[in-house]
Amino acid sequence: MARRPFQAADFKDPSFNVSKLDIFFAEHRNLRERTAEMEALATQLEQPSIAQLNDARWRFTRTLLRTLTMKERIVYPRLRLHPDPKAREIARRFSESTAVDYERFANHTKRFPPETVIDHWPAYAAAVRLRTAEMHERMDREERDLFPLLENAPEIDALPIPEKNWAADGWRVRDMLGLDSPDDRVA
Repeated sequence: MARRPFQAADFKDPSFNVSKLDIFFAEHRNLRERTAEMEALATQLEQPSIAQLNDARWRFTRTLLRTLTMKERIVYPRLRLHPDPKAREIARRFSESTAVDYERFANHTKRFPPETVIDHWPAYAAAVRLRTAEMHERMDREERDLFPLLENAPEIDALPIPEKNWAADGWRVRDMLGLDSPDDRVA
């Protein structure tokens, strides 16, 4: 059974006990599950229904955006204050590459709106396999080279507002996938 994501209320419960890194690895487990879901769809010979695919694409995007926000609000700010200059440099490189990696993902979603996926399933499926391989490689590197640096990083409160507004792109993706009716958009 998959563990649910940590919630803010968990941390107020005195009986709640996690290591300093558990929350970051748990977020990656969620992202790996969504990545695996996209991989499974992309390995099918027959195109799944567009509704099934759009739902999976949104679950992946929502999880990715939540993970990126967590890193922007918690991981990178702590590592920018790390006492070791090598750790600060590693964090800087990861932070900068996040923007590049996300731009590649954003371009992927723009290149493959639902109507293009319908018309060009093999090309879309190949692109998804490439993007998911990149995601696995990135998460492996973060878990090996970035997250362990948090053990010796100063504890700080999460930034209230991340430097990048990841949620704004989430609305673009939801709109592109047609997940909100016109009535929902004006609410």
